[in-house]
Amino acid sequence: MRSPWQYNLNRPSQYAVIGIGRFGTSVVETLVNLGYEVLAIDPEEKNIERVRNIATHIAVVDVTNEKELEETGITNVDVAVICLSDLEKNIIATMIVKELGIRYVIARGLNDNHMEILKLIGVDWIVCPEKEMGKKIAQKMAIPGITDLMDAIPEARVIEIIPTSDLIGKKIRDLTLIGDGILVLGIRRNGNIIIVPNPEEVIKPSDKIYLFGTPSALEGFII
Repeated sequence: MRSPWQYNLNRPSQYAVIGIGRFGTSVVETLVNLGYEVLAIDPEEKNIERVRNIATHIAVVDVTNEKELEETGITNVDVAVICLSDLEKNIIATMIVKELGIRYVIARGLNDNHMEILKLIGVDWIVCPEKEMGKKIAQKMAIPGITDLMDAIPEARVIEIIPTSDLIGKKIRDLTLIGDGILVLGIRRNGNIIIVPNPEEVIKPSDKIYLFGTPSALEGFII
């Protein structure tokens, strides 16, 4: 999975969220609070009412109709997030936004078979909130006192980047990130994870680097 940052280092500014149930509403609210423009789309007027005063733009359309989706202006967004809980509508809407050429598509996976279909369609990032929440709850039950990093410090973010040519061959200490309020949490290399790498660690082309910091600090580094 590649995040929008890895797909294109230009900061995405416009999102479309299709499917405004509980999950979709939360996505819209979070994106707007982070300063993004959001086009909220749903086939039901009652669902759109949840974000009428939150989203930048709203549209009530048949999400399985390519012409209606295109008329919402969805082709102007950088990222489309498919949050529909109806399996058939989820698949068709995902196929349509891919056909319309949206640069980066995120889709909610409803089950393992559905997630396989989304992979075949070419979705850039498949999310399964139920699975992720289940893991978090199980971890907290198994290890009393464990706290998710994002829950403990909600003002900060963790992002994964693939090193660009100007980073390859440099040591962690050469990145001068601490002064910018960014911490290198880890490096995934050849299937293994290096937690809080040594400052002398050299960055390699196949590495995936995990950075922790505020959204503004992270944006300042990767843009």
